[in-house]
Amino acid sequence: MDFKLTALLFVVLIVAVAAYPSEDNMRVKRDAADSVKKAADDAAKALSDAGESAVNAVKPTEKSMLDKMADGIKGQ
Repeated sequence: MDFKLTALLFVVLIVAVAAYPSEDNMRVKRDAADSVKKAADDAAKALSDAGESAVNAVKPTEKSMLDKMADGIKGQ
């Protein structure tokens, strides 16, 4: 009977400790959440930059030599 009472008190102690986490534990969780959010923002920016680069590669901003020549002829 004494063993059952000891085991019950031990379980109650474990439940009490788990129910009230320390402030350090909360800070670690918050820091981890902030790190995940920052990583997601960085990944979104990288994908946006990659998409913009792909568009710039397909659609160049400079006129081609033929377009420049055609504009020169039209201007005369």
